[in-house]
Amino acid sequence: MTMLFSILFIAMAFLLYLYFDQKKLLESYRMNALDTFSSHEDMKETIRIGLFNRFKRDLEQDKEEDPLLFEYFVADIMKSVRGGTTLVTRSSGDFGIDILEHTDEGLYLGQVKCYNDFNPVGFDPIAIIHSQMIKQDAVGGYVVTTGKFTHNAYTYAEGLGIELINGNQLVELWLKHLETKSESITGLSPVSQI
Repeated sequence: MTMLFSILFIAMAFLLYLYFDQKKLLESYRMNALDTFSSHEDMKETIRIGLFNRFKRDLEQDKEEDPLLFEYFVADIMKSVRGGTTLVTRSSGDFGIDILEHTDEGLYLGQVKCYNDFNPVGFDPIAIIHSQMIKQDAVGGYVVTTGKFTHNAYTYAEGLGIELINGNQLVELWLKHLETKSESITGLSPVSQI
């Protein structure tokens, strides 16, 4: 009987060793893939263009809700990366504010623009955010685009507490969001609790 328990114990120990070894190997592959994915500029540029095509308004296909989906996409990223809570405003009557973000520092107001590089974002959304920051006593704001900002936009935003997040920066934030999401899933895994 003792020999049977010894054999079962050795077999169980061997299986646990194999399991943890495979888990470690898979985690290593996942991290290498994420590092490779996030380090190549061509890949990031492809992702940025893909985000524009995914969320752009396409009148031929009557995709009117896609800009609203982009607002939810950005709100999710901001909540994950910055640690606050976000609320996407109604599509009408929001006075130019797409996202309300509550953090420990206070309220941040956000506006998103799904634009391509041939239509850079000017200073108008920044002026709207700034006006609403004053009205709503917000501590800051941001404008997020899949494309780029004009020189005038950057100049106008200086000193206003408004962050301009272009398409490349959005991809970086999304990759951080995915990494945070992956870490939280790994942290919840029953195996990681052993």
